[in-house]
Amino acid sequence: MAAAARTSSVRRRLLLLLSAPLGLLLAAGVLIDYYSTASPMHAAYDQVLASSIVAVIAHLNIGADGEVKSELSDQAIAVLRADNHDEIYYLVLGADGEFVAGDAGLPVAPPGSDNPSFADAEYRDAQVRVATYRLTNASGVIAVSVAETTNKRREALHSMLTFIVASDLAQLLGTLLLVWVGVRAGLQPLLALRDQIARRSARDLAALDDSQVPGEVRPLTQELNRLFARVAEAANAQHRFLANAAHQLRTPLAGLQAQLELLSNDLRGHGASDPALRERVARLHAGMQRLGHTANQLLALARAEPAANPGGDFRALDLADLAKDGVAAHFDRALAARIDLGLEAEPARTQASDWLLRELLANLIDNALTYTPAGGNVTVRCGTASELRQVFLEVEDDGPGIPDAERARVFERFYRIAGGEREGNGLGLAIVEEIARAHGAAVVLTSGAGGRGTRVRIRFATSGA
Repeated sequence: MAAAARTSSVRRRLLLLLSAPLGLLLAAGVLIDYYSTASPMHAAYDQVLASSIVAVIAHLNIGADGEVKSELSDQAIAVLRADNHDEIYYLVLGADGEFVAGDAGLPVAPPGSDNPSFADAEYRDAQVRVATYRLTNASGVIAVSVAETTNKRREALHSMLTFIVASDLAQLLGTLLLVWVGVRAGLQPLLALRDQIARRSARDLAALDDSQVPGEVRPLTQELNRLFARVAEAANAQHRFLANAAHQLRTPLAGLQAQLELLSNDLRGHGASDPALRERVARLHAGMQRLGHTANQLLALARAEPAANPGGDFRALDLADLAKDGVAAHFDRALAARIDLGLEAEPARTQASDWLLRELLANLIDNALTYTPAGGNVTVRCGTASELRQVFLEVEDDGPGIPDAERARVFERFYRIAGGEREGNGLGLAIVEEIARAHGAAVVLTSGAGGRGTRVRIRFATSGA
């Protein structure tokens, strides 16, 4: 996935798209520079050969009868052949093509429109460049040729080609660098938009600020803003529906429970002698209580999901106040069950939704009281973890605890530990995890003090003033 993301980046795609045509331009530029420079260089070397022919002709003695004699001294020949890189050859042929002087067998350049004429040939197993000048007199045509091996030419061409390639390659790299810098600068508004989106939570559906976004991208941000508005509207509608559903469900359920309580009291008041009837009414009453509890938890779970909470209700809260209210709300139940419900609260502020955290704490305390036997202890704590400087909220009990093998599954919806003695619907910890996720918090499940019971800690990522 990471490799795909890198390949699909705008910066990389632009560089790849520009590299191919720029590479072709580099190759074309090298060829143009090479041939435009090589031709004058060859002409310069040919001019040197032509000058050598003039030196040879200057030492020829051509008689009136057309007889040709070479008067080149050994010193003149040595000067003619002097070269640090190439071998120099010369040849003088008479009017009938007879050998007069020089290197026998040296190729002669064929006649052309220019005089002297030039040709590439092979002599003594080496490539040579030959220049031939033709003198016409009454007896015929006298040919004077001078040739040299091509070492200097090849070295010059190689050096020239190396310089051209290095120069054009440097220009290509410089161009790509400028393109990269320009693309990077041009993408800054998009990167700022990306960061703006990345900083958002799942509940933040406010419109994106597109004031600095390029015109080509603004239609995308506008569509995103429309999408955010539609999602926020749907979430608000769901939130209203859940609130209405909660009201519509809780009212009749509470009424049914009240009627069943009255029926039970009437049966006891009139001394109903049928124990089976009293037992059925008691079971019906207990079932209604479980139904009401399950309905409330299902509604709480639905309301805790991000889709039902578009945001806007997060504010700075002190977890100590929340913990005090939670303990007070469950104190009577704990007292009736003969459970010691304690509070250890230190100031701990964070950005959170008040009603969601109250729902979270209520489920933690309800679970602890449900599974802790009479005479047990349940403690609610909040504060700041000294090692991480993160605020936390936790509930600890000394009940039967949760086996290590089950801890990964107890947060699943409707999951109950096999063989559990207490009744439950398996939604309490699922609600806790959903609300913690909505706050960007972590749920840490461990054993209580001394390895007994269960401790559930909610560790918040950030604190709030």
